[in-house]
Amino acid sequence: MTEEQKIDWTSGEIGNLWNIYMANSMVICMFQHFLLNVEDEEIKDCLVTADNLSKKILADLKDKFAIEGVAIPHGFSADDDVNAGAPRLFSDSFYLNYLDMMVKYGALYYSVALPSFSRMDMRNYLTEINISTLNLSNKVTEVMLQKGLHIRAPFIPNPKRVSFIEKQSFFNGFFGDKRPFTAMEISHLFQNIQVNAIKTILVMGFSQVAKKGEVRNYFLRGKEINIKQHNVLSQLLNKEDLPVSVPSQFKITDSTESPYSDKLMLFHISNLSSAKVRNFGDSMAVSPRHDLGATYMRFLLETANFAEDGGNIQIENDWLERPPGNVDRNQLAKQKKN
Repeated sequence: MTEEQKIDWTSGEIGNLWNIYMANSMVICMFQHFLLNVEDEEIKDCLVTADNLSKKILADLKDKFAIEGVAIPHGFSADDDVNAGAPRLFSDSFYLNYLDMMVKYGALYYSVALPSFSRMDMRNYLTEINISTLNLSNKVTEVMLQKGLHIRAPFIPNPKRVSFIEKQSFFNGFFGDKRPFTAMEISHLFQNIQVNAIKTILVMGFSQVAKKGEVRNYFLRGKEINIKQHNVLSQLLNKEDLPVSVPSQFKITDSTESPYSDKLMLFHISNLSSAKVRNFGDSMAVSPRHDLGATYMRFLLETANFAEDGGNIQIENDWLERPPGNVDRNQLAKQKKN
């Protein structure tokens, strides 16, 4: 053991590695059923690469948790959370778009988590898996381009000269003249629309196979929220004479037999909702126009409430695994016997 490895993990390291473990144990289950039904060989190759990467991460983390004396999360498993005999629920094109979304989220999460890591061996490990995830993202994008499934963000004219903002009306959005969107504002509107489209298909599929009524109703509510948000964001681009393009090759089968446990599907949607909250926060940060900031704030609160309601359903069913946290020292003191 090196001197570096003798230093205990910080809260940032424990918390982020726990989240990484949970997310990868979940997507391995998703990939397992995808791989039982995928027909396109190139899409299958992408799924196999993603599955192998997630399995390696899970195996690595189990070893690291054991060495550090950290309890290995229960997470999700094929035995408990996958129905291998269930018919396919989604089309191959959805598999690829879903994978594209998930590897982008993974790469973003690893990058955001890195500054909270102090031990160099763990920073190097996180950097290593992020590079693998970014390489996978490039591979997925290449296949999407080849198959005509990749949708580019709207084009805008190239700037011909440097200019500076002269009036505070640059921030107007509610009153007075509204300036055209900046490139970053357009980019974030586009990305939020794409994520909403994929998540809408996911909750639609989950809603028709979930076993518990309260879980089905939760997914149907999620569909309504996503469609409403999509319409608002699309109208913003339409008013700027910018095209709104969403994937149209997705297909949901008419199967009502679930490939996954309600526990896994509910965790997945709640998890994606939490990721959307971060997306909206990031979008606010790069959108100076007041009306955009207000729209993202409204969506952020709406999505956060939706995610919390999903967490409450998980708690009611004893499905929500407690993340690592600090001890209640006041409670320990009260429990101390004289």
